[in-house]
Parts: sequence; C-alpha cells; structure tokens
Amino acid sequence: MSMEEQTKFLKELINHGMSDVVHPFFNRAYIRTTREKLREVVQHLKDLGFVHITTISPVDYPDNYEMVYHLRNMGFSLNLKVAVPKDDPKVPSITDIIEGANLFEREANDLMGIFPEGHPNPTRLILDYDWPEGLYPLRKEETLESIREKADAAMEEN
Repeated sequence: MSMEEQTKFLKELINHGMSDVVHPFFNRAYIRTTREKLREVVQHLKDLGFVHITTISPVDYPDNYEMVYHLRNMGFSLNLKVAVPKDDPKVPSITDIIEGANLFEREANDLMGIFPEGHPNPTRLILDYDWPEGLYPLRKEETLESIREKADAAMEEN
C-alpha cells in the first residue's frame, strides 16, 4: 500500500468511531477513539485484518491516563489511543476480540491500575500477590522511595 493509499485508508477510519489521525511515517499511524467506542473500533480493525497486537502501553499524563493499543496488519503499525480518566481508571477488555490482549491488559492493571472491565481473568501478572492494593509502580505520583515505604509498611502489617 502506497503512502497515499494509507492516508486514504486512515481518513476512512474516521467514519468508524476514530479521530485525530497522525500519519508521520510510511506504514505507521496513530489514531484515537473513546472508551465507549473501543470495542466497536477494535472489532472493525480486526475485520480489516488488524489481528495482531504487539503490546498495550499505559501512559500517565498530568490530566488523564492513556492506553495505546499497538496493532499490526501486514507490516502496517496502527497505534490506537484511548484516554482514560484518572478518577475512573477502567477500559473495556478486548480479549474476546483479540486474544493476544490478555496478558497486556493484566500488565496495565498491575502496573498502572487501569482495570480491564470484562476481562476473563484479571488476576495479578507481574507484581507479587501480596503486593499492596492501590500501589501502582508506573504512576507518576509514585517515586521509588514512596513505593518502598508503602510496600514495606504493607509487609509489616501482614
């Protein structure tokens, strides 16, 4: 697919619940959707051949979190961004649409505290089972020292 064909393809995605297309390089694009439209958008992208997910990256911004779903189709990388409010850190799970999202959703929940609603098994993946609830090491409000202090305090309680 040429750069022009990719641009045309991306513009058509706007009619399917996506916005803010950024197409900086050949075979790479960034696009946004909402939490409410996430499952519908992912299903549409899967129908278009985006069946491989390489990872999900949770990001902590000052005003909100963001989940970035890194999807691939025949060498084309589409990075789907979803804003997640800090006061309601949840997204709908997409594991029943793209099975490969399973571990990535659990990882985002463990490390950033963004819960995948509807996930079939949202148990811990990376952090130990006795890790303190509500302590998420990738959140920017945490420092290495605050993580140590909170983890040590929780260990002393047990």
